[in-house]
Amino acid sequence: MSKAADYLIELDKDDFRTLQAIEVGMRTFEHVPVESIVEFSKLRHDRVLHNLDNLHRRDLISRWKRQFTGYQLTHHGYDVLAFRALSERDTIVAIGRELGKGKESDVFLAYDEKQKTLVAKIHRVGRPSFKRSKRLRGYVGQRGHINWLYKSRLSAERELTGLKIANKIKLKAPKVIDGNRHIVIMEFFEGTELVNYIDLKKPLKIFNGIISEVRKLFVKGGIIHADLSEYNVILTPKQEFLLIDFPQFEMADHVNGKELLFRDINNICKYFKRKFKIQSDPDLILETILDEYEKLNKK
Repeated sequence: MSKAADYLIELDKDDFRTLQAIEVGMRTFEHVPVESIVEFSKLRHDRVLHNLDNLHRRDLISRWKRQFTGYQLTHHGYDVLAFRALSERDTIVAIGRELGKGKESDVFLAYDEKQKTLVAKIHRVGRPSFKRSKRLRGYVGQRGHINWLYKSRLSAERELTGLKIANKIKLKAPKVIDGNRHIVIMEFFEGTELVNYIDLKKPLKIFNGIISEVRKLFVKGGIIHADLSEYNVILTPKQEFLLIDFPQFEMADHVNGKELLFRDINNICKYFKRKFKIQSDPDLILETILDEYEKLNKK
């Protein structure tokens, strides 16, 4: 992240035009030829070559040499483009320390122009997880070749949409501020995953609260989290909770909606039974939520 922050200041407008040209080219090419970068950037050939050397030296692009010379954005290069867009509209002005690192995202502190603390979630849907993501995630759909850049962007856009729906119905979830490319900016929240808690002061209250939010999301929001577990529930120091990680959400009327909703419910029920000895009936909870949803939609 320090690289991305530093280079926002160091790079000039032609460097950014070159990065953006490579980004555009990666929609078509795995490795973007120099001629295409010249075409997309509208810069002179010699200027593009100079920029490419500069950007490659800074590890913002990678160079590929076989039958021709081609270029790709690195994660650092894509970060720079996204953070530049966010800073230009004053969403954030600085990046802080890393808060967490997952399989498909990195989370950092960020700050706006009033020095308010925010959270920047950077989606990184990389090659190792792509076969799984393509098999499981609706947002990938029937697309064929998709590079890591576009996968990460799709994931972030999906999460942004899910959080906006959650915020609209006042769900206990992070409040979304803005997003660009593969980055989602949220209000700061302090806490740790439910799975890390050895003991809870009021486990039944938290269990009932989570199930209530699952119901609200489905009945009022019309969506299913579709990836809910003890890893996607954050508990604050005061043991209040938030539901996080929405890139896999699905609509309530999805063909597999009933199964996805049950899986979310069952994951929470099984965890609280195993960890805190709380008995529940996931089938009855599912039936109750579905009945309420059907009654509401008949009106």
